[in-house]
Amino acid sequence: MTLQEMIAADPLPLAMGAQWTYQVTVKKYDPALDKDVTSQLSWTTEVLEAREMNGVTAYRVKGWPSDLADFDKAPVATERTLLRSGNTFLWAAPGEAGLDGAEGWFSWPLLDGQQICPNKELVYCWQVSGVETGYELTYSTGPDEQTYQLQPGTGVARYAYLRHGTRDVVEAKLVDFQKGKP
Repeated sequence: MTLQEMIAADPLPLAMGAQWTYQVTVKKYDPALDKDVTSQLSWTTEVLEAREMNGVTAYRVKGWPSDLADFDKAPVATERTLLRSGNTFLWAAPGEAGLDGAEGWFSWPLLDGQQICPNKELVYCWQVSGVETGYELTYSTGPDEQTYQLQPGTGVARYAYLRHGTRDVVEAKLVDFQKGKP
């Protein structure tokens, strides 16, 4: 895909019924066994509902890849609301479906080397890196780091999470994408 084709493509094709299926590898230290253990699982992210109001579309999404970052128990698919206004993507505040209290994620197109700071009160920002198939957005804090690889026309093609100071790692790779109904 050329740069122009990438820019013209939808970075995150959210639509009612869209599904992304991932093959997930979880590596973590098991204190009972006193060793690292690796497990595999299949994970599905799906758009349950899409509502448009005043130029903003709210997508109720179940099983966003960040749900996989719970090392204390088996991951549970929760529901979140992702907002889209034009080519700007934001996370709605818990229990909300509008812009009030929403936290910015990114605006398309992205640029290699770009820094996206969703909250001016925090020192943590998303770092953008260009990769062959799209862009990686990496968010690093003191205790952890998460990376989303966005592939235009498909959405999140890879998710990775690691907890600094441990050997705990999650990597989810897209194995299937089903478009939703516009």
